[in-house]
Amino acid sequence: MRGSLAVILVIAILSQAEAQVYHSCPHAGSGAKVYENPLNERWLSAYDVKHYNLLLEVSNKSTEISGVSRIAVEATRAIDTIVFELQDALDITRIYINEDIKDHDFSTPLGFNHKDDAVYITLNREYVSGELFSISIFYEGEADQDRGFFAGITNAKDSDYGFDVTYTLSEPHNAKDWFPVKQVLEDKIDSVRFRLQCNKNLMAASNGTLVGMEEGEGNTRIFNWVTNYPMAYYLLSFAVADYRDFSFNAALTEAGDSVLVQNYIYNSDEVMADWEDEIVETGSMITSFSKLLMDYPFANEKYGHAMAPLGGGMEHQTMTTIHDFGFYLVAHELAHQWFGDHITCGNWQDIWINEGFASYLEYIAAQELRDQEAADGWMANAMSIALGETEGSVYVPAGEVDNTYRLFDYGLTYKKGAILLHMIRYHLNNDNLFFTVLRNYLDQYGNGLATGDDFKKILETESNMDFSCFFEQWYYGEGYPRFITHWFQQGDSLIVRSEQSATAPTVTPFFKTPFDLEIKYSDGTSQRLRLDQEAPVEEFSIPINGLVTNLLFDPDKYLLKSSSVIHQLPPDRLFTYGPNPVSEELFIQFINNSHIDEILITNLSGQAVMRYFNMENPVKLNLSFLADGAYVLVMNDANRTYQERIVKISE
Repeated sequence: MRGSLAVILVIAILSQAEAQVYHSCPHAGSGAKVYENPLNERWLSAYDVKHYNLLLEVSNKSTEISGVSRIAVEATRAIDTIVFELQDALDITRIYINEDIKDHDFSTPLGFNHKDDAVYITLNREYVSGELFSISIFYEGEADQDRGFFAGITNAKDSDYGFDVTYTLSEPHNAKDWFPVKQVLEDKIDSVRFRLQCNKNLMAASNGTLVGMEEGEGNTRIFNWVTNYPMAYYLLSFAVADYRDFSFNAALTEAGDSVLVQNYIYNSDEVMADWEDEIVETGSMITSFSKLLMDYPFANEKYGHAMAPLGGGMEHQTMTTIHDFGFYLVAHELAHQWFGDHITCGNWQDIWINEGFASYLEYIAAQELRDQEAADGWMANAMSIALGETEGSVYVPAGEVDNTYRLFDYGLTYKKGAILLHMIRYHLNNDNLFFTVLRNYLDQYGNGLATGDDFKKILETESNMDFSCFFEQWYYGEGYPRFITHWFQQGDSLIVRSEQSATAPTVTPFFKTPFDLEIKYSDGTSQRLRLDQEAPVEEFSIPINGLVTNLLFDPDKYLLKSSSVIHQLPPDRLFTYGPNPVSEELFIQFINNSHIDEILITNLSGQAVMRYFNMENPVKLNLSFLADGAYVLVMNDANRTYQERIVKISE
């Protein structure tokens, strides 16, 4: 980021008592209601998920599945009933318990009640806190797809290439559509072994490492995937289709270190012709993000893609499900491996931790692998979309967590969420510090959960700055500021009056923020400075050396805002001139005139030194030959005469 010049003199036109109202920014989010799964307090919080061992028979032609889910758990309090979520359309045929989680027989059956998308299982005895046991649930059926875009499991035909695909998309609350699950973010699954049985002409993708393939019954094959990284429940996934494996390795930060990039793409030469270069570029992204943040967090396993007709992508841990390989889509889903997967939002209200961060990494990918012009284009588009959100907070209110479309609001969660990080980067005014904040945040909360407040704590600790106002206004607050900037030159001072209003004044009436100005001078030079808006109306007097011809507000477009700049002339004056004192060229401009009738320069005794008629407007006069001293500038325009005292000096 560019540095800024100090403002020597700042004059606030509001009284100090009035301005102090805006200096205090109490934390608006501290009393917000936190969303919780309705089943959690009574049932789901009674155990901790340790391990999944799944065997599912799947097809690329339907959402019909069958198999067994073996779940190892640890009791966290006395428990005689255990509850998992599973949609009613899937039939549970039998359930067993093993008190030794390493025992793989099915000798102790349990009774259960499956209703309202949950299965209530009566245990063989009471288990106390710290005891381990495993539950094996056999189930089958055709999953209900009448759940819209966010159905947990979907079968569809790709409209571009004609391949049939069955794939999962469990975020936020739809893992229960295809496997028995505890849908609580705080309880990451410690490890998974996932065996997927499908027709031999198909391939089945999932999380982690493919440790082997084995023959199944009939004309089937079993793909055996294993992951040992902690994983949020909604990131477990599979996709099955007629795929081919296109794999390579991507470099990490240490010489010789790399990670497997394993891509299950449609078995088509057309797909390779269309997307090979873009797929390969994933390796450059992994390397770049690893250098800026930390090494790819699941490097012992892989990163990969599985194609599916979902109209975008889903960041399933180590194996993104993706529609195509557009640059920004790939960057976004890859970024989630750090922000969303390695660190997962602590509550769905803090979905910014996932989506806002991944969206901003799209911008960073453009900076690193394209150029600043491409990054600026991305940010201009993001700003345009976010400016359409005149109300609504990035932080999701508790009452809207069950509204999936509100969670994933494109303008608020994605674009405004990304811009918040862009503005934090601007506030820090130090790229090394910005990426240090991100690295320390990943280091402290990796493999776990974090909220917006957790990130704020890291940010404040590393920067030694107070971001309370920022988060109150931009994260918990609504809307954005509107600026009107008036300016005029008064001798050797630039007078700037900044007026601010807000798009959601009843919620967030004011945004306390710095802003940049770029001052343009008549000689073609410019000056940057940073000011602080600490009240709705501020006036600044800025020392200058030259004639100001233009003023740009937020020239690098870091702030989410609307703005207008108005050039004001002093009262009763229809022209500007300068610099004064002048060493060589004097610039003169009348407003709304095509020419200037007469310009006369006299000494203080009234004797003419220079005289010009019918001059172009604006005009530059060469005064380098004049002796140093004071003169009178006389300008005739129509029926009026103007006089100004000027001083000639040598450089």
